[in-house]
Amino acid sequence: MNNIIKKELYTNKTYIYLSILISILTILPQFVFSPSIEHSIYLIITFVLLVILPKFSKILFSIFIIFINLSNIIIGHISLHWGYNVADISPRIEVAVLSPTSESTEYISTYISYMDFSIILYVGLNLFLLYKFLMHSKHSFKVIKIIALGVFTSIIIAISFYKNPIKNIEPFSIPDKIIRIVKNKEFEQHTLERSNNLSKIKIKIVDKKNLIYDKVIVVMGESVNKHHMSIYDYKIKTTPFLASLKKLDKLYIFNAIAPSNQTMYSVPINLTKANVHNYLDLYLHSYSILSEFKVNNYTTYWISNQARVGKYDSITSAMANEANIQIFANSKHSDAKTDDVVLDYLDKFHKKQTKEMYLVHLMGSHSSYNKRYTEDLSIFKKAQNIDEEYDNSIYYTDYILSQIYNKFKDEKLLLIYLSDHGEIINSQRHGHGFLPPYKDEYDVPFVIYSSIKNPRLDELYKENKKGYFNLENFNYITNYISGISDENNISYSSNIFALEPKNIFNYNNIEFYK
Repeated sequence: MNNIIKKELYTNKTYIYLSILISILTILPQFVFSPSIEHSIYLIITFVLLVILPKFSKILFSIFIIFINLSNIIIGHISLHWGYNVADISPRIEVAVLSPTSESTEYISTYISYMDFSIILYVGLNLFLLYKFLMHSKHSFKVIKIIALGVFTSIIIAISFYKNPIKNIEPFSIPDKIIRIVKNKEFEQHTLERSNNLSKIKIKIVDKKNLIYDKVIVVMGESVNKHHMSIYDYKIKTTPFLASLKKLDKLYIFNAIAPSNQTMYSVPINLTKANVHNYLDLYLHSYSILSEFKVNNYTTYWISNQARVGKYDSITSAMANEANIQIFANSKHSDAKTDDVVLDYLDKFHKKQTKEMYLVHLMGSHSSYNKRYTEDLSIFKKAQNIDEEYDNSIYYTDYILSQIYNKFKDEKLLLIYLSDHGEIINSQRHGHGFLPPYKDEYDVPFVIYSSIKNPRLDELYKENKKGYFNLENFNYITNYISGISDENNISYSSNIFALEPKNIFNYNNIEFYK
């Protein structure tokens, strides 16, 4: 028997060497990007299985090699651009599913780099070797074929009884994750459940004399890193309008952090009673501030220069639908014009004789940054890099704020500006939604202008000296300032989450991107 095995090994050595080489090249990227020892152990088991497979089935071997190589492209991209410290790409798949095609196209044009093409080339060369192996390599295994089949089957049975069999580990779990997310009706179910819950909740109506403002305007920026704003001591004068309000002592500039680095979570947390540690339950059981103002005799408006997020967008829409009037200025993300389009809607709806509350959601500084401003309203007329394009977008947003202010400045006005999350701005890497996250993604502006004296603002400003506010309780702060509530419920929490609620981090323990 031993002689037969030795003879089969010697006779088929070219076949064996080539199959092992292909297996090594296939599994190597997985090892490079592997986030944990446990995951690496599974990869070793996978490698062993790949070495065994071609001894009894070239077709099955080829299927595994092709699948793992294709997953190398996906996992490689995520690892290089966003971080892969947990072997779970579900959040990335979810973001892709939730995004409209136009935004996905813009994503590809922005974030696909030479590193991705290097991975694709690497995979292409490996698949070329596989093609050569299939076309030109033959074996004459007989005894080894039976032994290999037995060993392969035994390993599969053994690991199937472990708590995390291979089918539950990436890359093998990727197809199941994609199918579950694409078919998932969770977001639609949440909308229905929230609607049923809200119908049972009664919102408190306050004494009219407590409502000191005639106009309340919440302007939510997009992807704004406060360290690129001159009112937060940035060296370039990107916020001249806000600086002018500061000189009049009518602008309160707060130190604050965003609760999440993803719009789909940060916006509902900002606008409802949801928070970092109890996102879903509180979101499903609380109105947004739009309803609270509406019940208290404000005409409410949701005006967004963003498109509805995508097929399963129920989170943003559910809150927008609480307003008396909802406007999404774009049917597609790629159609988004500069943010001056919201000014036309403000002109159209503004009625001086009524109390009004506006939630204005800007495109702000969403990538691609060079699409977020006009050449005539920019600092750098011929922007040469990411930093200059981004600074131009901040400067343009400051202009939009000035125009909103001018429309309402003669009334009892509360104007609030914040951002859903921050942004990393660097020539090597830019964007948001990293895992692990960076401070740049959470350091957002939070500024408030009041046309009238408001002791509660002075109180909050004094409280802010104790430490940064976590905007998970932004809704409480807005209601408190405006007189709808007597509870400010300030959050000084350092807890934030990245990508999705289960990934909770301490803001104080993460770093700025360098």
